[in-house]
Amino acid sequence: MAYTPKTKEFTSKAGNKYTFQTVMNSKTAEIIDEGTGPQGKVLNHKMIPLMLEHVVVTPAGLTMDEFDTWTELEEVSNEAFRFLRAGQ
Repeated sequence: MAYTPKTKEFTSKAGNKYTFQTVMNSKTAEIIDEGTGPQGKVLNHKMIPLMLEHVVVTPAGLTMDEFDTWTELEEVSNEAFRFLRAGQ
């Protein structure tokens, strides 16, 4: 079987639109390993940039500091992480 990325359109509570895209399982494993601490706890300062770089494809090139509020940043990154893990 060949890998075929899946996408999902997401609209935040603030009304901003994002497109998420899955990555290959090997990349998913790398992201999860890099974004979690020794006890398996998600490290926001590592995981959020990884979500913005690898999962949020539209708008492309987002950084944490481009969001007006932490609330929206957290909402988008959490939804991107759920999508990464479930692929739907």
